[in-house]
Amino acid sequence: MALIDRIEDLIKAEFNALLDKADDPKKNQRQILTQLEEALSECRSTVVQVICEQKALARRNQTLAKKAEQWQQQAEYALQKDREDLARAALLEKQKCQQAQQHIEDEAAQLQQAYDKLEQDAQTLTEKLNQLRHKEAQLARREDTATTQLKARSVASQQSIADALSRFEYLERKVERVEAEVDSYELVSKEQAQWQALETLAREEQVDKALAELKQKTQPA
Repeated sequence: MALIDRIEDLIKAEFNALLDKADDPKKNQRQILTQLEEALSECRSTVVQVICEQKALARRNQTLAKKAEQWQQQAEYALQKDREDLARAALLEKQKCQQAQQHIEDEAAQLQQAYDKLEQDAQTLTEKLNQLRHKEAQLARREDTATTQLKARSVASQQSIADALSRFEYLERKVERVEAEVDSYELVSKEQAQWQALETLAREEQVDKALAELKQKTQPA
């Protein structure tokens, strides 16, 4: 059956290896899950069809068994009436019924094999689906964790940048304050120098005046 062959291919496929090599594991896993779910649905639907066919074969087999029994009775009755020709014909019909029963039994055996295989494949597909769904949940958790970590690191990075800018502004203000103090010291120094020069000039002027007075006093009359 084509379905069984396709299911066999899905069962043998190494999905974990395919996911590990995929560029987009999440998308690839969704596709694989869809394939498995569709195959499982078809598998169960086919199992139902097989069961229906088995029941139909069983009914046909019962009908043929009754006919064979009836032909057997007809053959016996014909012999009782000394109609060997009719007995032979009845036995021939009985033989046809038995041959048809044998074909039905062979077909039923094949259907049973298909049923057993489909049941086994359905169980295997279910296990694979559960494994992939578990892996899908793991991927989702990893994605959520990574997203959370990324947001946390982004906030931390923004906070670090804000802290760095704050420290830079603090240092900038500190430098400006120091520069202002230096400027103020230079201004005070210049004022002090000017005052000192003026005081020196005033003292020199007083000394010159005192020297002139001393000269007048010491000159002869």
